[in-house]
Amino acid sequence: MRPVPPHEPELAAGFHGRPDPRPGLTYRLLRLAWRAIAWVLRLRLDVDGLEHLPRRADGRFAGGWIAAVVPHRTWIDPFIPWIALPTEPRLAFFGDARTMARSPLRRWILARLGGVIPIPAGHDARTVGLHFEAAQRALDAGMVFCLMPETGPPAPPGSIRRLGAGIGYIAIRNRAAIVPIVLGGNDELYLGRRLLARILPPLDPLALASLDEAGVPPPGSSEERDAVHRLLEALAAAVAEPVDDANAQTRPSPDEAKRLSALTTLFR
Repeated sequence: MRPVPPHEPELAAGFHGRPDPRPGLTYRLLRLAWRAIAWVLRLRLDVDGLEHLPRRADGRFAGGWIAAVVPHRTWIDPFIPWIALPTEPRLAFFGDARTMARSPLRRWILARLGGVIPIPAGHDARTVGLHFEAAQRALDAGMVFCLMPETGPPAPPGSIRRLGAGIGYIAIRNRAAIVPIVLGGNDELYLGRRLLARILPPLDPLALASLDEAGVPPPGSSEERDAVHRLLEALAAAVAEPVDDANAQTRPSPDEAKRLSALTTLFR
């Protein structure tokens, strides 16, 4: 990771914009723009498992769930679920506050886009409550809370890094289903790269944590922390094989041309 200058701007913690599952004009236009860029770069995106997405009684796609995108490899990762998932309900993105604010153009776009929850670089305990409150607002509004839950040093292709505890607390406290979205081909980018987004069946957070509704521990307790650890272990086990398989399916052949491979590090 590149050193981050201490003066680099970042977005403030909390929910930016208005929690709304309906995509606005900016959201739709940016989604179309990304599709056009992907077409120009000849990126080939295969999407599997759309049938696993939660639906309402009338058959339309439902919100109020967590999209856990793994593994996180390059800058392209948040754009993949953005175009792989349905336009509505719209996504609420949880991501790095400095990456979001790195240029005036990004700040202008995000101010119009809304629906983002920045993670400030500082380790201020007061922001944790803001994150949880923002996630709850997004889920209660019927949005899809999208995050890349890995943390720590890079992991070899075909595996994931350690999962951060935030997804566990948010899922348990909101009783929000976790839908893993496994990516393949996102570790190395070039013209014509094949990408894969595999949507796995929804996972019940209480079942992952070996809890039932009557036995959910109080927030902030040691019992809740233990439940979150169990959830993270079960989630990591659930995605381990699909991550390895997605990597194997998108591994380029030895003789495949990799033109414009600088795309891999274009937006670090």
